[in-house]
Amino acid sequence: MSKFRNTVIGSYPRPEKLEDTMKRPVMNREEVVDYIQWAAKDQASLGLDTITDGEGYRENMYYYYQKRIDGVTFEDMPKVTFGTAGFGIECPRVIGELKNPRFDIAQNWKIARDAAPADVQVKLTVTGPHVLYRFSVNERMDLYPDGQALCRAWANVLREEITEAIALGCDHVQFDEPMWTESPEESVWAAEILAELIQSLPESVRIGLHVCGGNPRRKRVYFTKYTDLVEAFKRVPVDEVLLEHCTLSYNMLELFDKWDFKGDLGIGVIDQRSDELESVEEIKARITPALQYFPAERLILTSECGFGHVPIDITHAKLKRLVEASNVL
Repeated sequence: MSKFRNTVIGSYPRPEKLEDTMKRPVMNREEVVDYIQWAAKDQASLGLDTITDGEGYRENMYYYYQKRIDGVTFEDMPKVTFGTAGFGIECPRVIGELKNPRFDIAQNWKIARDAAPADVQVKLTVTGPHVLYRFSVNERMDLYPDGQALCRAWANVLREEITEAIALGCDHVQFDEPMWTESPEESVWAAEILAELIQSLPESVRIGLHVCGGNPRRKRVYFTKYTDLVEAFKRVPVDEVLLEHCTLSYNMLELFDKWDFKGDLGIGVIDQRSDELESVEEIKARITPALQYFPAERLILTSECGFGHVPIDITHAKLKRLVEASNVL
């Protein structure tokens, strides 16, 4: 019997304790390289099948991109609130054309790929264009007259470096779009813009999509049900979808009663918001309902979201248990 596959959602801690994991200190290039090499080797040492560059060099999932492109300023940032749980953060202002991206995500993927063992897969995780639009304050309505225009502009600049990563050998790209659950009324057009980006990439590249209810400081802050996003999910041509599962107050598998999805499900069987360590039996119980919808070979075991806000010792313990469960169940 073959084992279940496993992966991480994307973000991994920095090895040192940080006071504020929402606004990590900026790293210089040498520090970024050191971190990625450490994170890739550390994830691989746990026995994971598919890892990332760790993302821990990013200030957070949106500031990192916004700081490294023309047309955005971090001066006089207004605080913007999102969702119904009181989450808010200072958001940079769009004051010009989005151009000249300097994200280095292609080079960062290559560093992780070179540092990881050959039998470990390394995927490129990319903050989706809808997230970047939602956390940008648009002050150039003459350039970007509505949300769709600004979202598409972010998609266009992301495409540049994703294409560069593919040229370097990357064959697995995952987009993270948690803000679909924050603004479900925008999810259909956001999905259509993401689909345009995906369809511009080579068909040989495996595409993943992660959608969650947010994870700032290990808190869920958006509460839209996946079944309310079914029309958005139908519009994205993806090979795998990675979703929350084990702590939701509803049965997310009902999504697949409405969406005839032919790809693989990355199912969140580890709760990264809690310090409590799951047992293999608990993970088995969380997997079992999904087997009514997906054969075992189409399930990928993972956490509900990333570990970027989680202490490293808890991260290690939970991912070791994830690997153990994928090997024995």
